[in-house]
Amino acid sequence: MHIVLRICLITFVLLLVTNSIGHAQPSPAPRVWSIAADETTRTQQSISFQVTLSEPVTGVDVSDFSTSGDDQYARISKVASSDSADSYTVDVTLHGPSSKLALALLDDDSIVNTAHIPLGGIGTQNGNSISAVVTPSLWTTVPTDASKPLDATAHSRALPRSTDRSVGNYSSIAVISPSTLVVSYQDMANWDLKLAICADFACSNPRITTIDSTSSTGYYNALTLTTANIPVISYVTGTDFKLAVCNNTLCTNPTISTIADIGWYYSLALTTDNIPVISYYDSFSGDLNLAVCNNTACTSPIISTLDSIGSVGFDLSIALGTTNIPVISYYDKTNKHLKLIICNDTSCSDPDISTIDSSGKVGNYSSVALSSTNVPVISYFDEGNASLKLAVCNDTTCSVPAISTLDNSSLTGMYPSIALTSANIPVISYYDYENANLKLAVCNNAACSMPSIGTPDSEGDVGLPSSLALTSADVPVISYRDRTNGNLKMYTTWSTAIDQGQPNSFAKSSPTVGENIVSSGLTLSWEASTYAASYEYCYALSIAACTSWTSAGTATSANISGLSTGETYYWQVRATNTSGTMLADSGTYGSFTVLYTPASFAKTLPTVGQSIASSTTTLSWAASTYATNYEYCIALSTAACTSWTSTSTATTASISGLAHGATYYWQVRARNDVGTTLANSSALWQFTVTLPPTSFAKTAPRNNATNQKTSLVLSWAASTYATSYEYCVALTTATCTNWKSTGSARTATVSSLLKGKSYYWQVRAKNPGGTTLSASTFWKFTTAK
Repeated sequence: MHIVLRICLITFVLLLVTNSIGHAQPSPAPRVWSIAADETTRTQQSISFQVTLSEPVTGVDVSDFSTSGDDQYARISKVASSDSADSYTVDVTLHGPSSKLALALLDDDSIVNTAHIPLGGIGTQNGNSISAVVTPSLWTTVPTDASKPLDATAHSRALPRSTDRSVGNYSSIAVISPSTLVVSYQDMANWDLKLAICADFACSNPRITTIDSTSSTGYYNALTLTTANIPVISYVTGTDFKLAVCNNTLCTNPTISTIADIGWYYSLALTTDNIPVISYYDSFSGDLNLAVCNNTACTSPIISTLDSIGSVGFDLSIALGTTNIPVISYYDKTNKHLKLIICNDTSCSDPDISTIDSSGKVGNYSSVALSSTNVPVISYFDEGNASLKLAVCNDTTCSVPAISTLDNSSLTGMYPSIALTSANIPVISYYDYENANLKLAVCNNAACSMPSIGTPDSEGDVGLPSSLALTSADVPVISYRDRTNGNLKMYTTWSTAIDQGQPNSFAKSSPTVGENIVSSGLTLSWEASTYAASYEYCYALSIAACTSWTSAGTATSANISGLSTGETYYWQVRATNTSGTMLADSGTYGSFTVLYTPASFAKTLPTVGQSIASSTTTLSWAASTYATNYEYCIALSTAACTSWTSTSTATTASISGLAHGATYYWQVRARNDVGTTLANSSALWQFTVTLPPTSFAKTAPRNNATNQKTSLVLSWAASTYATSYEYCVALTTATCTNWKSTGSARTATVSSLLKGKSYYWQVRAKNPGGTTLSASTFWKFTTAK
């Protein structure tokens, strides 16, 4: 909240400055006039904002917006423009009820008007704007006195819970046998997906198994059982849709696979061959999708879009008929109607889509079941009238559904879960928002003309959300969350356990998630938590290792030191009192990485002033501590050394194409995410290229010449790059070692040669870069007798 208010204040000041400048010198740049929440669109799952600009613009998309507030998983799901393009509707999908939310437009100069002038003028961030802070939750809980129980002998039992009031969210229940129940649910204290196995109807000693401990997992989980009573669970981790196929009833070693990387509101069913079929909402496109698996592990699902007209697929529920044909109920958010898809085959290649109820804002939280003759029956929430409704179809096509209101006694009917008895009689659990109670509707016939409405649990805020199943004797069992105490609860035949009084939720402040730290020490800080008596913090190189808690007393900050560079640390804070403990950020750990600027280092070769006798060379340098990569430049002047080439982590670089006689200047820099360090305290080194003389040939006397005079002239062709020449003459090649210089001359006179003798001679060209012998071997000539 403090962060949001600070953003708002900074934005307000920036807008004041911008406006004052604008009065002095009008600018043609487009501006944001306002960003305001559209109150008519507010639900517990989404909210829309209206962005109004000073003129028509283009380039507006989801990447231009971000959210801030308490719902860290809120996402920009869709951006749509008006016909005039001077206003845009931004849909924000919420992870759950959120107490604070703001929408910000972040200017990166991608938004331009018809004259291609960027928002706010040239320069990023000068067109930033942010909305006022809103509360997307549709209602505020108003607890009242509890209603009487449905049955004096029927109560609720609390399953084991953590001490941070966060167990039991998104529960889903199934019946293995009349005495064995199984419940999947989210443990928000540890961000785990868990499974509770009750070996008896009283669930006196449940077996708790952690299915997935990936960070931020277990959302929207849906549980069903194979024909062998093995659990299969679909759920969300972040935005990834996963499937856990258990290996046994206890699910000790499940096979977990990722089915898709987007979407919410998943609903799972199994075919008679135990093949998963899952419907879900594509949170990016706003479509209703269907994933039909190819095998029990769903290694290669076939994903298709069933409905893409508007923003559809919210609060969906799937059921399979006796021939494995999918039937899906869902909420059409665009039109605020309850819709139904009846597939024509198992892959739903050509579905029939119909609107079941369009009488106002209806269809939230739908739950569908099929009768023994595959006739759909749908329970759902009438948001306009705050009541529980039921649609009983007349046939398998649901051409003329019978719609009735089952409960309008208060603001009630949220999150219904339906099951049909063996006689096709509907039984529905749901949440009474006004009284914060779990309620149960037991119908008297298939049409539910006169339902029996009761309150199984009214102790605290209970029943949001719930999951209902029926035993083989048609006895209802319900799993649900006790929000007051943070328990996972089950409606069976036993009493309720009460626990309360933990500190309120709070958030970590600094360092922010993923922040880079350039020091071995820093200050951890966090918000105050209501009812907290003290705080403890931990930090470690992994979340699993963050087990050593240090007391900070009543302070909301702590100084830590001795951090190692290159390491990523995870940290958490917990508020404590005599009643329990609350982890910051609903159990989500913060992280930061310690990175120092690369340490000083030196170049090694070529050394300063070195002469290179080749058109190629290798630059080399010492390693720089903390560097993650290196870059070098080479040029014919220090000023021209501006083009940098990466060597990744290598400390050498091969250079070719060097020119003879040229002096080259070179430098290396070490880099990481924090900064850059130049070698040798920024000093460039230089080297000169002097290539050896090129090949050349001797000319006279010719090889094997005879009758030569005892005094004659040796001659040869020029060698490029040569600065001097030397020759030797001897009676054998082995004794031709008396080299004599001719300077730059390419001739030499030899005399006093013996008559009738054979002589061997050779020439070599020289410069500081090396020596090159004449291209051919020794030549021979013979003097006359």
